[in-house]
Amino acid sequence: MACVLTQGYNFAGCKGGGGGISEVLITELANVTALALTSNQYSTITMAATKVFRRYILDNEMGSFNDPLTYTPESGVYSYEHQVDFTIKGLTVALKAEIKLIAQNTILMIVKDRKGGYWMAGTEGATIADAKGMDLMTVDSPSGKLLNDFNGFNLSFRGKSTDYMHSVDSSLIAGII
Repeated sequence: MACVLTQGYNFAGCKGGGGGISEVLITELANVTALALTSNQYSTITMAATKVFRRYILDNEMGSFNDPLTYTPESGVYSYEHQVDFTIKGLTVALKAEIKLIAQNTILMIVKDRKGGYWMAGTEGATIADAKGMDLMTVDSPSGKLLNDFNGFNLSFRGKSTDYMHSVDSSLIAGII
């Protein structure tokens, strides 16, 4: 099988455009019944009846995502680790209960970057049948010591995949939340 390169890269754009994520959408893996991938972008997301993605709106500089590639020469295999990390301000009983439910599930996540793009984590490409989902790996919930210290939750999610995180057509978002 030939793996033919299709393009180069030349940065000729404008400076600017901050990093980070502004919101995270989360649902249980079982809630998504079908996906369609067109030109490396999800063009269809079908949800089970009455199921939705839950929206977590973040403050500035409170979240990031990544999908680093690792190649293993011994096996000849490469893989991606989908990574989503974000912080929620405030410690409440309701948030603790919700985070516990997230931890008990295998989930799919969609992150919105600061430029308005959406990216899905926890999938294996074109079909939901191959998706492995994401797991909540660590949570810490510092109360802080000083009056102006951070008080809230730091969440770290990981998922293994044979494919990178694909973008999601922004027109789909209103129909899944």
